[in-house]
Amino acid sequence: MIKYSKKITLILIATLLGTTFSYAAKIVIEAPLTASTNRQPVVVQVLLDAESDKISGVAGNFSFPSSLFDVESISIQSSIVSLWVEQPKISDEKYLDGRTHITFEGIFPGGYDGVRGAYYEGSKPGSLYTVTLIPKNNGVGTIIVDDVTINSFTPDAKSLISSAQIHEITVPILVPPFNIIKKEPRMAVSPTLNAFITRNELINRNAWYVVVNERESLSSIDSIFVSESEKYNAEQVEDKEWRHVKMPYVLLYQDRTKYVHIKIVYSDQTYTLRTLPPVENSQSISPLSRILVSVLALLFVIYFYGKTALSFFKKYTH
Repeated sequence: MIKYSKKITLILIATLLGTTFSYAAKIVIEAPLTASTNRQPVVVQVLLDAESDKISGVAGNFSFPSSLFDVESISIQSSIVSLWVEQPKISDEKYLDGRTHITFEGIFPGGYDGVRGAYYEGSKPGSLYTVTLIPKNNGVGTIIVDDVTINSFTPDAKSLISSAQIHEITVPILVPPFNIIKKEPRMAVSPTLNAFITRNELINRNAWYVVVNERESLSSIDSIFVSESEKYNAEQVEDKEWRHVKMPYVLLYQDRTKYVHIKIVYSDQTYTLRTLPPVENSQSISPLSRILVSVLALLFVIYFYGKTALSFFKKYTH
């Protein structure tokens, strides 16, 4: 607890210094100061203000008190990030600070220097992503974005000076919760999801592996599951047959004789399925085929010459 207090103090000092000394590009948090008493969702926007810089990449760690909020969704709709290295999602790493952490990292291949429009001069901050929180206890919570890295759009991608951002939200005494029915994950169609199997000499000695990427989506990818099965229909795959994986995923069955089913679960509790069919592996079946053909040919020769010899023997014995 003492360590956590020191961390908050250092962040506050950094924030105060940031108001004294003008920083360049920075992360900006937009959120209400007070939550609703009836447990309405709290929308938190994480923005990137380029100021006078041109940026090639951004990364950071978004966190909030686990005791005060739950995550309803993480949306990357209308995000200025054109290529995600790590889409914003709840971190799998275990923290001891009592906070939920959402890590993210994105890059701008052509550079980013702000959002420009026809109806205003200069540029405005652009949205990185939006987190929707559900209040569950009263208190004062701090939303923090720290471990911020902002790289300039230069050949050496120089790291710019950036400070942690902090925003306080007061959660009042909440009305008793209703009997909320937990939402069941629902199927969603994602025409922009791309999944394919390929191989590379640099990955596990030229092994076959799966790659999944989402060009456009309303919600960030939360989890990826893969099942290698003889079932051709992904909806027939049982829960125990799905394996939680990270990309790229190296196939267990390198002979490519199985259907590869992929389940993408998004942060809004929707999911989509993809199935990659097996291929005929001639290298594995050709030796067996040659053996079978040879055996059949040998039996045919034995049968033919045996029958001819028997006919000849009968002809000259009568």
